[in-house]
Amino acid sequence: MKWKQTALGLVTAAMLLTLCACDTAEDKPDPTPDVPPSASPVVEEDPELYTVRLDSTVYRSTPEVNSGNVLGVLNKGTEVEWLADEGNFVQVKLADGQEVWIYGWYLTAQNPVTQRQRETSALRAQMNTETFEAVEGVGETAYTCMANLLNCRAAPSTDAIVLYQISFGTELTVLGKDGEFYLCRLSDGGVVYCHENYLTDEATYVELEGAVDLRVFMPTADFELLFASSNNITGTAMYPAIPLMEESTAAALAEAQAIFREDGYSIKVYDAYRPKSAQCQLYDIVQDSRFIADPYQSQSWHQLGRAIDMSLIDMATGEELEMPTPMHTFDVSAARYYSDSWTEEARKNSDYMTEVMTSVGFKTITTEWWHFQYEEEGGYMDPNLDFESLTYRPVSDLTEN
Repeated sequence: MKWKQTALGLVTAAMLLTLCACDTAEDKPDPTPDVPPSASPVVEEDPELYTVRLDSTVYRSTPEVNSGNVLGVLNKGTEVEWLADEGNFVQVKLADGQEVWIYGWYLTAQNPVTQRQRETSALRAQMNTETFEAVEGVGETAYTCMANLLNCRAAPSTDAIVLYQISFGTELTVLGKDGEFYLCRLSDGGVVYCHENYLTDEATYVELEGAVDLRVFMPTADFELLFASSNNITGTAMYPAIPLMEESTAAALAEAQAIFREDGYSIKVYDAYRPKSAQCQLYDIVQDSRFIADPYQSQSWHQLGRAIDMSLIDMATGEELEMPTPMHTFDVSAARYYSDSWTEEARKNSDYMTEVMTSVGFKTITTEWWHFQYEEEGGYMDPNLDFESLTYRPVSDLTEN
């Protein structure tokens, strides 16, 4: 039995050696490699872009209104990239990479769907209060500013921040009333609160011998009197939003308007009569008589009621035609002798406007594509008119007579 046990031991040892040999690194099958899951491609969304609505728009280091966090100002039309919202403020990235805060009212989303959603949401919040009262004809009721300079606020309170200022004669649409304030829509679509004491729903016009109020003399025109708002290089409204013009000049302008309308266009008035006080303010800033006539030496054609700053509207679309530069760009880029730098479309539109205006007697100046002056025989307005002393009549008088 002993030899059987020894043999069995040898067989067992041999089997163990075989098993050990089979478990060596050389003969062991390669493990399945760990393959990382394929990563989903990163899709970068296009940045959400906004445009600054007004010149001299303040940007800040924090989302609050105080003088200590102001970093600078931006011009109308400046493009910024949306980053975040916080209350009434929007965090944006500027072209130079700065991440700053701007009060949301001064920004317009370039995506029309986004802009409409923001406007609807804001308006719904403003109307959904216990103190808000609807006004009959909501969204259609036109009111006129009767204050020399009226603060347009962010909330129905005299403590709320001032978003904008409008001058006497500015028209706006009343959407409702909240306490002592009207909720109003401005001509550019901005919604603000204005105190009830300074608005009237009875439109008025100026009655002045030797001059006309273009709003009633030429009602088919569009009006955006920049120097009667804070949307100009001074940052303030310099006189009421009343487009006055010497009567013989206005008659020639009406001739031009008839020609434009036959061609499918309409005049947009940016400035007409301009009092000396406003001329002085502008000259003190620009200090270049090529662009702003020196009121300390002479009187400009605007001061005499014989000049207009204008552009054209396409009646089919309601959009302004492309012109060489933004209105009141007081540098050589707006000069007619600089036209080689203008786009072909802008040059074509400017040339067409000039051809019609000169055909009815207006003359041009070389430094401003938008300016036309009437030097034919006729009267002249007081170059330093006091708007507070003018006679205002209800427009209803015109329809009754």
